[in-house]
Amino acid sequence: MTTEPRPPIGIVGLGNMGAAVAHLITQHDRDVIGWEYDPAVVAEVNQRHTNERFLPGVPLSPRLRATRDVHEVFRGASIVFIALPSRFIQPTLGPVCAAGGVSPDTIVVNMAKGIDAATGLTAFQTVSALFPRNPCVMLSGPSIANEFARGEPTVVVLAGQSLTHLTQVAQVLDSRHFRTRFSHDTMGVELGGVLKNIYAIGLGLFDGLNVGSVNFRAAYLTIALEEMTLLGVAMGARAETFAYLAGLGDLLATSMSEHSHNRRLGELLSQGLSLEQIQAQMGVLPEGYNTLRVALNLAEKLHVNLSLAHGLWSVICGRYTAQQFIYSFIRNFVD
Repeated sequence: MTTEPRPPIGIVGLGNMGAAVAHLITQHDRDVIGWEYDPAVVAEVNQRHTNERFLPGVPLSPRLRATRDVHEVFRGASIVFIALPSRFIQPTLGPVCAAGGVSPDTIVVNMAKGIDAATGLTAFQTVSALFPRNPCVMLSGPSIANEFARGEPTVVVLAGQSLTHLTQVAQVLDSRHFRTRFSHDTMGVELGGVLKNIYAIGLGLFDGLNVGSVNFRAAYLTIALEEMTLLGVAMGARAETFAYLAGLGDLLATSMSEHSHNRRLGELLSQGLSLEQIQAQMGVLPEGYNTLRVALNLAEKLHVNLSLAHGLWSVICGRYTAQQFIYSFIRNFVD
């Protein structure tokens, strides 16, 4: 008796997170086809089975094949994971949707985190609008890619409306060290992963100034979570979602991780570097920068007070030094 081959799993974006998830899925003996814009990364994945630019030191399975044809990723795939910076979702996936070659049975899993400044739509809302016939699932939570790619214990949240679809996605991800939990609050799960990037910048400021007080960090993170919850609820999320993995858990992981790009942004700001200098050094400004701008605009429209976020924006704009932000925080929130 012969067993029919299982359909491949697609990944759009073989950066840090996309490559790590692809690596995870291939450990289940599943074939993965991944799209990547950079031809050098495509060649390296296919020829050397490594991705030293985005996931250094992790050998990749030959079951992962890379391509520069994004249409190919969707052909026959049962599940496609979207691991793009949020600003590239529309230009990358728009042509695929326009071509009409995506099966309505394909589950689309969004891992992008951001809010579009022009439309106010989150990345998950943008993906859902692009694939209106497809079941869409949101994946978020405390998941530093460099860690779970090396077998470190990790638990994330899958959010969607159908238990069947959530279970199908969980089956290609769950392992001894990587586990998923379910939620129906797609907005809350996504916003937890989006908004925590803002406040991770603040932890970077503290690290850059060698502010090591646990008392101070605990106060900062507590108020950060409060602001995340206030804005999230105003946007339609459930408050309790922010007290779990996709809110508090992700905030702690991103704020404490040495791999966090948003935390690194804060460190460089505390050293007096301009945004232009930081972009030159990092290659691209982390998502937290754009998210902060958009979140402050949404907070104004929705009558939500984000005093901490305003202080971070003042540092970025040069109105405060990092030291002044810390003193302002103490006066406004701790006294």
